[in-house]
Amino acid sequence: MEDKILEHRNKIDELDGQILELIQERIDQAISIRELKIEQGLPLFTPEREQDLIAELVAKSAGRIPSEVIEDIWSTIIKGGKHTGNSQ
Repeated sequence: MEDKILEHRNKIDELDGQILELIQERIDQAISIRELKIEQGLPLFTPEREQDLIAELVAKSAGRIPSEVIEDIWSTIIKGGKHTGNSQ
């Protein structure tokens, strides 16, 4: 029984590492977009883009993850990208 739990925990640890790498890659892309927007004089904040993204992710989840959870996760990821982009 404990071996099965450990096996699942190890898989979760592996997934967490992959998720972190993907979030870091996403933030890198957001920073690149921010730099391009600054160069082109475009607004940095596009709330409709963020709302559309979250709505699309909620639809893709098909109810497996509550919409509030998806909104919380992606709002935090987006906010983290904004803070990281501002610190460079």
